[in-house]
Amino acid sequence: MDTLTRSRWPDRRVPQHDPAQARVQVAPGPENALPVTQRLSRRFAGSASISTWGSFLVRAMPLLVLPPFVSRLFPTPEAALWFVLITLQGLQLLLESSVGMTFIRSIGFVMGGATQLRDHRQAGEAGKQAQPNMNLMSRLWSVMRSLYGYVGLITLLFIGVLGAASAPTLIQQMDNPREGWGAIAVFVVGAGLRAYGGLYISYLYGIGRIALLRWWEAVFWGLATISSLAVLLAGGSLLAVALAYQIPLLGNLFWNALLVRKDQNRRRGFERVGGIDREVLTQVWPGMWRTGLGVALFLGVTQGAGLYYAKIGPAEQVASYLFAMSLMRPMMQFAQVPFITKLPILAEYQVKAERLEQVKLAQRGMLLSHSLLALMVLAAAVVLPVFAKAGGATDVPLLLWVAIGVAAYLERIGSMHLQFYSQTNHILLHWANGGAAILFAIFAWFLLPHLGVLAFPLALCLALLLFYVPYSMWHSYQAFGLSFPRYELRTSAVPLLLMLSLLLLLGVYI
Repeated sequence: MDTLTRSRWPDRRVPQHDPAQARVQVAPGPENALPVTQRLSRRFAGSASISTWGSFLVRAMPLLVLPPFVSRLFPTPEAALWFVLITLQGLQLLLESSVGMTFIRSIGFVMGGATQLRDHRQAGEAGKQAQPNMNLMSRLWSVMRSLYGYVGLITLLFIGVLGAASAPTLIQQMDNPREGWGAIAVFVVGAGLRAYGGLYISYLYGIGRIALLRWWEAVFWGLATISSLAVLLAGGSLLAVALAYQIPLLGNLFWNALLVRKDQNRRRGFERVGGIDREVLTQVWPGMWRTGLGVALFLGVTQGAGLYYAKIGPAEQVASYLFAMSLMRPMMQFAQVPFITKLPILAEYQVKAERLEQVKLAQRGMLLSHSLLALMVLAAAVVLPVFAKAGGATDVPLLLWVAIGVAAYLERIGSMHLQFYSQTNHILLHWANGGAAILFAIFAWFLLPHLGVLAFPLALCLALLLFYVPYSMWHSYQAFGLSFPRYELRTSAVPLLLMLSLLLLLGVYI
């Protein structure tokens, strides 16, 4: 295995000063002679997980900080339109996510020295001493630029149609309708440009510059929150606030482009070629459409169930379920960081057949992610009743929260095994998610008349236990030579048992 370099822009996935991830011993030198506090600060700044968590928290600030001021300072139509704009922004990633996952994995293969991007179920194509394949990287980059152009255009049209369809009634109630349409246009254009900007995010993520990417992301999202709040407090219009919010985010796009250009300029053998390499496109396309279809099937059915129940269920149960799900989704995203940030190097390990290191890294990431999710579910189970009694949150029955928490935990088990297996570039997401979605719909239809809102998380638990989790685990175990139950005892079993035991104890005492 090639040693880590000391250049500012190393080829490795992780900073060399991160002993939790580095695979070689760094000889004593000036860095090791630094004071403990300075070494810790460098590790903190270079941690992919910490930087991602930091970015996640800062990106949540507009959703936490701005709404109270928007509701107080804007008339009701303008305030309602602002929440429509934020909802439209959240839909931006629907198309981009499937494309990004495919290219991040592909770049990981390239960095491991791969000569093709079609199938890596047979590990060890490149050899342990292989260097990044810059010829293939150049060809892959040409494909990325073209496809992300289409992603940006389709996202712009998709968000534009949704905005035009959902906003007219609110805009007609505004004193200045042009301000409303202007704000819609700003968010639509911003969504399209940022979807195209996923090109640079995927590249930086794939080459392992995750900490650099996420810290700068936190800076620009912080600026977006501060600038939009300042304009809001200064009495600015909805259009002015929209511009103040979007301009720093577009600044982030251009900054990422500069970071990518700087990295590519220093890579010997990298060339920017025009057009699109059809051979590379045919190699990455199957993973792209399978990922997109799988995500759409699972989210469409499970999220659509909540919207369906909103039309037929008692208002109190609907509010409890939708509120609980709105809390669980960011918890799951937050908890998966220790594993998801390891995916680029797991892809490189696959190409180089470094099986022992690959399994150890995946095991550590899974254990940390499962533990974090279990801790967050427990913390919410304790805190939610307190806030509900104080009138600060919707009341969520403990049994409902436990069912949702267990379903989320089971989904993470299957999802991480499926993502691990995807490092072979044999994508099964459409089969796993499609099968789980069908079973969920059948079980929910059967249980709903008997259990009410509790039917949804229980139906999901059954679908995950009977198909999604065993299907994902079986492929992961076969591909990487894992043993059951030893591997689960080292990753998912202990946090799950502790979470269930403490939740049961909590249920006895409240």
